[in-house]
Amino acid sequence: MKTVYYKSSEEPSNRGRPKSMDPIDELFMFLCRLRCGFLTEDLSVRFNIHASTVSRKIITWTNYLYFILGGINIWPSRGKIMEHMPQDFKLLYPNTRVIIDCTEIFTERPSSLALASKTFSSYKSHNTWKGLVGISPHGAITFISALYSGCMSDIEITKHSGLIDLLEPGDQIMADKGFILNKLLKDTGVCQ
Repeated sequence: MKTVYYKSSEEPSNRGRPKSMDPIDELFMFLCRLRCGFLTEDLSVRFNIHASTVSRKIITWTNYLYFILGGINIWPSRGKIMEHMPQDFKLLYPNTRVIIDCTEIFTERPSSLALASKTFSSYKSHNTWKGLVGISPHGAITFISALYSGCMSDIEITKHSGLIDLLEPGDQIMADKGFILNKLLKDTGVCQ
């Protein structure tokens, strides 16, 4: 599957193995995997390449985009939050800076028993990785933590994620009833 939109101004090099795909097609394949959830075997048929090549290219694009986009600061200022805050929030929860919850991502059961027990989530009854996600009152994603083993509690993840360091005195966090953050927020000037 070659696209007509990508034109290279450079002469192709004769060194090394010939490229099986143009970079724009690799990116399109990566986006198909993300958006549509196509499996490796499906993508290998659709793009007429070997499954191991699909896997390598997906990993390469994941790492590349993380390198390029991972350093972008998505944490907005308090002023930006207030500027875009919905009217209902302004009336009822005017100091809300972030709404948080943890999410779990299923993973294969690790062959190591020690790692399998650390990634096992009793809540999901499956091996998972767990991360903290924060959104602003108007719905924009403003915080994404690293992933932690599925056995960690939501409070432990919040503590280690770095979210508390981003908050300012007077800010409020809105969270699910399972988050009891009073001890964690005690000396910060932040309320739950």
